[in-house]
Amino acid sequence: MEIAKALSHSAEILIMDEPSATLTLQEVERLFEIILELKKQGLGIIYISHRLEEIDQIADRVLVLRDGTCISTNAVDDVDRNQLIELMVGRKLENEFPARTKQLGEEVLSVSDLNRKPKVRDVSFSLHRGEVLGITGLVGAGRTETARLIFGADPLDSGTIRLYGNEVRIRSPREAVRHGICLLTEDRKSQGLVLNRSVVENFALPNLEGFSRFGLLSLSREMIRYKDFAASLNIRAARPGLPISNLSGGNQQKVVLAKWLARDTEIIIFDEPTRGIDIGAKFEIYLLINELAARGKAIILISSELPEILGMSDRILIMHKGRITGEITDMETATQTEIMQLAIA
Repeated sequence: MEIAKALSHSAEILIMDEPSATLTLQEVERLFEIILELKKQGLGIIYISHRLEEIDQIADRVLVLRDGTCISTNAVDDVDRNQLIELMVGRKLENEFPARTKQLGEEVLSVSDLNRKPKVRDVSFSLHRGEVLGITGLVGAGRTETARLIFGADPLDSGTIRLYGNEVRIRSPREAVRHGICLLTEDRKSQGLVLNRSVVENFALPNLEGFSRFGLLSLSREMIRYKDFAASLNIRAARPGLPISNLSGGNQQKVVLAKWLARDTEIIIFDEPTRGIDIGAKFEIYLLINELAARGKAIILISSELPEILGMSDRILIMHKGRITGEITDMETATQTEIMQLAIA
């Protein structure tokens, strides 16, 4: 509809900003067919994306921006993926996904027959200390809905949640946090942040009792803790009092991370943690996920990016129409094709 609207005004230049972010693979293929047809008709297209494989498929030239500055412009055939990553990040990355030694501990979470029809149907799985469990599938497969059930954001129709072997009832996010579970939401702008409030206020929201004494909030304690996390996560903000809407997507996501890390929860659910952020910030988040797993945190990583799921997970669950349709445990031989076959089962 957006493309049709633009063409109805006889547009000669079409700017597409992350148009594939929430599309299924079939919808992306159809989008690319439309783009190629528009090119044949003489339209000039500016296609903004963090997905490097898309650049290879449809672009003629690629312009790399970093910190608001044009770094290079090249014909797509003249640069490979590694060169693009190096230009975007400003340094050489040996691996797009950092390596980690897997050390699994005790089972910390198990869910049995979770149901919230029609979105979630009979979902069962377990999660161990030190594990990164990937969950993937097409958009609308029930991944986010499953995470929301575990976090208490939506009520269960039926099913059981156990923590460390003991059954628990989680009826709200507040109860989930008290049980040591946090969720980095899929849409950070509408669900993870209060955009008109400051950076430090967003960091403090789930941690107010830790910054308070006798019911009074200590702004100095709040600021000290924020600055500690800002330094460790490399959060780039001109000042802590700046509205968080002024920050880049990567820095906004780091603030969301910081506010939950300050809670020191044991189970962390990342829902599309790198959507809409640059390669450099992605790599920093990958390093942090690995560090958290090495510290014994149990992590669920939900992502539509198949290279990300394959590169970061110790084990992968694939969902389709609310059900788990497959599990991949041999990460050495796992492929995107295998995942997609299970995702459209």
